[in-house]
Amino acid sequence: MTRSLFAVLLLLSSGLAGLAQDQKTWDGFVTDTHCGTHCQRTSAMTPDRACVRRCVRQGSLYGLWYGNDVYVLEPQARAAKFAAGNVRVTGSMVDGTIHIQSIARIPEQKATSHPGQ
Repeated sequence: MTRSLFAVLLLLSSGLAGLAQDQKTWDGFVTDTHCGTHCQRTSAMTPDRACVRRCVRQGSLYGLWYGNDVYVLEPQARAAKFAAGNVRVTGSMVDGTIHIQSIARIPEQKATSHPGQ
């Protein structure tokens, strides 16, 4: 193996190792970048599937509502089948976009009441 080929392989393997270390997991629901930031006031106000898909057809992007923010999901095709669903996404975030390594449906989180309220 030539030195230059070895150097390229070494750089590629170190880059892939770096990506693996940056993997994180987010639990949220799949909305779109229009509804997720304009139609709802809180993450508890989930849009329905038809609304999300209509907004995407009109140019919005699928996104993950996590905390108080909506992050674009890539690739869009992987997010599409989870529209308006609660999911767990594993991947890496680059410039506000979550690059999906895996995505799976999870049960809806129920709000719990606290004694005395």
